[in-house]
Amino acid sequence: MVLNKGCDILLRRKTNQEGIVYDAIEALGHVTSEQLIQFIKNNDSEISLASIYRNVKKLFDEKRIRKVKVGEIEVYETVKAKHYHYICRCCGHITDIQRTELPFNLAKMRSINGDDINDCDLVLYGICHTCKNKNSTKGEKRNEEVCM
Repeated sequence: MVLNKGCDILLRRKTNQEGIVYDAIEALGHVTSEQLIQFIKNNDSEISLASIYRNVKKLFDEKRIRKVKVGEIEVYETVKAKHYHYICRCCGHITDIQRTELPFNLAKMRSINGDDINDCDLVLYGICHTCKNKNSTKGEKRNEEVCM
């Protein structure tokens, strides 16, 4: 009887920690390992670093999260429908771009120059609306100058 009670507590704790890691990745959208650890430590200091890494690996192995190279960095994101990414050159914020938001359909491309295409990752770069609005209040400077 005591053993079952202990197992229930252990399973609940493991599930809870896994949920905390998953929820953090989902809430942050696109997150590096360092950002994830910092976020969790700031919000739930009872989870050890080993538990964070163990749960990230478990979520990755279960294909509930994935690691994506976006520009020069690798980030985790929750698995969702196929999409592309937009990176603000000013603040670095990464935004998901749905296939339907593009004026063309990359999914219909089956080959190019005789080579078969079976997948596509697209990263768009620019200045996000938040940074653009901040920059417009700073006068005549070009966006790139204000961002640096």
